[in-house]
Amino acid sequence: MNKSGGDNRSVRNTKRRLREGLLRLLEQKPINEISVKELTELVDVNRGTFYFHYQDIYDLLRDMEQDFFEQFDRTLNSENRPALESGGFSVFDGEGTPYLHTVFSFIDDNCDFCRIMLSPHGDMKFVELVKRRIDEQCRFFWQILAPGADEEKRGMYNAFLINGLIGLIQEWVNDRRDLSVESISELTATLVLASVGPCIS
Repeated sequence: MNKSGGDNRSVRNTKRRLREGLLRLLEQKPINEISVKELTELVDVNRGTFYFHYQDIYDLLRDMEQDFFEQFDRTLNSENRPALESGGFSVFDGEGTPYLHTVFSFIDDNCDFCRIMLSPHGDMKFVELVKRRIDEQCRFFWQILAPGADEEKRGMYNAFLINGLIGLIQEWVNDRRDLSVESISELTATLVLASVGPCIS
C-alpha cells in the first residue's frame, strides 16, 4: 500500500478509537464532564493528534452525529420507502414493513451510538434531530394518505407518534435486544397501523 493509503488508514483508525472512547465515557458521565486528556489517555492517542482533527470534545461529537445523520437520511429516503397512493392506506400494510425493516436494520447497526445518544448522558440536540426526521416522514405519509386532514390534529398526532417511536427505540436498544429487527419492525407497523387507521378513516 502506498504512503497515502497507509496514512488514510491510520487516520481512520485514530478517529475510530476516539469515537469508541467517547461513547465509552458517555456511558458513565455527561459530555461536559469529559476532558480531552481523559479521552486521549483512555484510547492511547496523543493530545496533539486529537487537536489536529478536532477543536474539542464537542467537535468530535458533532462529527459523529453528522456522519450518523448522513447515513440515516439515506436510509429514510431509501428505495424501500413506500410509494403510497391517496386513499390506499392498505398499501402501507404491505409495503411499510420492509421500509421499517430497513430503518431498524440501520438502528441495529448503530445500536451503541443510538443507545448512548438517547440516554440521560446523550445529546438533546441529537434527540431533536431524530424527532425532526420522523416528523418529516410522518408529514410525507399524511400528505398522501389524508391530504385534507385538519392540520392542528395532524400535528398533535405527529407529536404522539414521534414520542412513541422514540420511546420504542429506547426500549429496544436498551432492554429488548431479544427482539429481532424483523420482530420490532412488525410490531412497529402494527402499532402505527392501529393508531393511524381511525384517524384517516
